[in-house]
Amino acid sequence: MKILVVDDDPMVLEVLKHSLAHSGYDDVTVAQSAVEASQIIAKANPAFECFLLDMSMPEIEGDDLCYWVRQLPQYASTPILMVTALANKRDIDRAFAAGASDYITKPIDMSDFGMRIQQIDRKNSQNAFKAPASISLLDKQDQEPDRIDFSKPVHLGEITGEVDLASLENYLLQLSRKGIEGLSAFAFTIADAAKFHFVCTTEEYLDILKSTGQIISDHLAASGFFLSYAGSGSFVGVGQNANLHHDEWEKTERSIQEALAKVAVPSSLGLPSKIQVFSGVPLRLNGKYAERSLDILYRTIVEAEDRCGDTSWAQV
Repeated sequence: MKILVVDDDPMVLEVLKHSLAHSGYDDVTVAQSAVEASQIIAKANPAFECFLLDMSMPEIEGDDLCYWVRQLPQYASTPILMVTALANKRDIDRAFAAGASDYITKPIDMSDFGMRIQQIDRKNSQNAFKAPASISLLDKQDQEPDRIDFSKPVHLGEITGEVDLASLENYLLQLSRKGIEGLSAFAFTIADAAKFHFVCTTEEYLDILKSTGQIISDHLAASGFFLSYAGSGSFVGVGQNANLHHDEWEKTERSIQEALAKVAVPSSLGLPSKIQVFSGVPLRLNGKYAERSLDILYRTIVEAEDRCGDTSWAQV
């Protein structure tokens, strides 16, 4: 695995490089600034397969470098692990908003660090022969691209607050490790999503997902939120200060429904005339137990799917 490590502290670079070599990763390049890193990235051939970035660096900080890397098409889904002394929620939010895949704080627990690098390596190996999650809609012959797996997560792009599902899980785990409280999980599921997937072209289905995700983002009564498309027509998110009162959340759902009613849907035979989403009431996340928080996160999807009652197409 080809890795780029960026940190302004030479000692940290040496420690990380030594730790990576000890775990069997010898193809490691180091840089002491974002400017130096950008020059190395621009010339890299083959491309890097993993980035380790410090957050706090002079001139250009790590989250800005992370954002720049994410805009490069070849690095749209490359793992980016932030390795930093910054441990408060504001900095964690900055990193994930910039496109970070995971976050680890200094002083580094080397056993945990090694485990996460190995996880990244395994995921890279699993994805080596798969199409990237960010889909190029049409090829040069304007042929229909491979259909999206209905049940699988997809990073849609262009949605405010969106991160991919694996990054959302890592974000939640990081906050849980820090014991950060006051977070809620929520989910929205598109009614008849499987029908849209079955009848629509890939481009039409992606347009429906993107429109739905952006409208949900625009109407969320939560601050500091992140949103992911989890597959099967469901969006799941985490935010602070989400209004947990049932009546208020119903108002949020209705306002989303009203906005979605104005979105044009394909006129294919058998499709619903409008997009509808349903949600369960947001659930408080446990700030101390990471596994319980993940259970709660996915329970919100089940509740939203139950409200849809879209069972007749579940096996399409």
